Amino acid sequence: MTVVDDIRARLDIVDVVSGYVALQKAGRNFKAPCPFHAENTPSFIVDPNRQSWRCYGACATGGDVFSFVMRHQNVEFPEALRILAQRAGVELSPNSKQENDHRSKLHRVNQLAATWYQEQLRAPEGAAAMEYLKRRGVNAQMIDAFQLGYSPNRWDGLKNYLNGIGVPEQFAVESGLIYRNDESGRTWDFFRDRLMFPIHDRQGKVSGFGGRQLSEPPPDAPGYNPKYINTSSTPIFDKRSTLYGIHRAKDAIRESNTGIVVEGYMDVIAAHQHGYHNVVASMGTALTENQVAQLKSLATNFVLALDPDNAGQEATLRSLESSWQVIGVQSASRSRSHSVMQQREAITLSIAALPEGKDPDELIRHNPAEWERLTTEAPPLMSYLIPAIAARFDTGTGQGKSQVVEAIYPLIAATQNPFDQQRYTQDLADTLGITLDALKAGLPRTMQASARQQRRQYDAQSAQPARSSSQQQITASALDSNRENTREDYMLGLLLNFPQLREYLDEFSSEYLSSSANREIFAQWQLCADITELQDALDDTLLAHMQSLLAADIAPTDGSRSERAREALRQCLRSLKRRHLLELQQTLLATIDNATPPPRELTAQITSLNEGIRATEIR
Repeated sequence: MTVVDDIRARLDIVDVVSGYVALQKAGRNFKAPCPFHAENTPSFIVDPNRQSWRCYGACATGGDVFSFVMRHQNVEFPEALRILAQRAGVELSPNSKQENDHRSKLHRVNQLAATWYQEQLRAPEGAAAMEYLKRRGVNAQMIDAFQLGYSPNRWDGLKNYLNGIGVPEQFAVESGLIYRNDESGRTWDFFRDRLMFPIHDRQGKVSGFGGRQLSEPPPDAPGYNPKYINTSSTPIFDKRSTLYGIHRAKDAIRESNTGIVVEGYMDVIAAHQHGYHNVVASMGTALTENQVAQLKSLATNFVLALDPDNAGQEATLRSLESSWQVIGVQSASRSRSHSVMQQREAITLSIAALPEGKDPDELIRHNPAEWERLTTEAPPLMSYLIPAIAARFDTGTGQGKSQVVEAIYPLIAATQNPFDQQRYTQDLADTLGITLDALKAGLPRTMQASARQQRRQYDAQSAQPARSSSQQQITASALDSNRENTREDYMLGLLLNFPQLREYLDEFSSEYLSSSANREIFAQWQLCADITELQDALDDTLLAHMQSLLAADIAPTDGSRSERAREALRQCLRSLKRRHLLELQQTLLATIDNATPPPRELTAQITSLNEGIRATEIR
């Protein structure tokens, strides 16, 4: 039994939840107004038999005792594990506590540095930085809210401060605040003469810093001195996985179901100062997959408000292609409805076209009404993609036109609304300067070429070296083999052992996983590029579970390894979805009082679940 299972076995979810929410008996279950959103009619149900909870209202989510504590206390899994372990009287392993303690110390060092930088901003040395903020229209409230500061133009200012209050230098170095020369062993402040932007994680802890240069170095100055620098990668900071302002924006993004993405620190600060609290920054020129995954966990509507110049447009296209996985939907690895148009939870992605020469910061400060109009009325993705992608090719030639159609038309075909399909097809024809009939006449040949490209790419992907002989083969039925493993353990084992299966999870929701440990591993797996990165992201408790999933005995089978793996995954997904829907159905039925007719809304939900359950039946 794992420590997670031990804790779950010792605790009753009704007891835990009732410590935060006033529950009332409802049939076999308990109900209450949802603690995660405002409502008049109780839609929050706790099922003591399944030890689960779910909101049937606006949240439309649920889980077990771990996920409840994570959401209610706004903490990540390791902290929820600690809270519930203490309540259950379970002692966590020394290694797990040691790692958490180490990360806490690094966060503490960063917070001490942030406070010191704030003090320097208000000192005489920080006058130039403070004047810069005033010129940019940043008020005192935002300076405090985002903990803005100043790093003095000294080699040892922060170093001496941290040393003076007893912070071991090794922690300052590991936090990226102090640089150590490997050859000489000398150390000095990493940030000097810069406006400091503390970068917070989702819980509001300072995980790193960004620093903006305040004075231009002389042309003949030696060395490289970029305008912006960031903390290098540390155990608690990875620029690729961080969104600036997420700690202050996450609630607004969730409540509005809309996230607005900009590029810079000042863009975020200006937006929040003017009341647009659902704005975050990518801290770079293009969003990464990790950052996109974080956004998708909060909302389904997104607006990209990036710089309108050529570099900004190319960055937007790179982001759409590599992270949002929109462009290139015709490639084999993404051919199974992997565009935003066909995701299980429809993702609406819009592009706000900012005026030439205006970044979000300037536009918000000088014309907030225009900013609001551009972001609320931002045209849909296809209206941006058609001219943007067409500009990449020579549309004056037949070959160029065909290349544009190959890139764009699969996205148009994936659009759910037939009227939108017709409009986008006409827009594409107009952009290429051809008639609608000519475009449609050329589609079969174009799409056949695209299909051949899909097969070539997938064959190349399937030919990659495998991990080991014991992990390369898999039975066709995930439910008939390894019966001692749960369905979801088996599914995660598939994903960990066969990375190419990542592309076949469009219709899978983490809610189908009943174990919080499995949910957390799955969530981290979605954010990480490979197994090595995943191992680094997990604490000892989850790492041990992940290693058991990797090492699970997967029975050999005949036939194509990749095809059998896909079939096994398909059966797992269908089975887990069916189990999830059946549990939801039973939970709702248990709340019905036989003496009175059920509310119309409840009846509609049960009917919808019945339809979903029938759709999962094996035919």
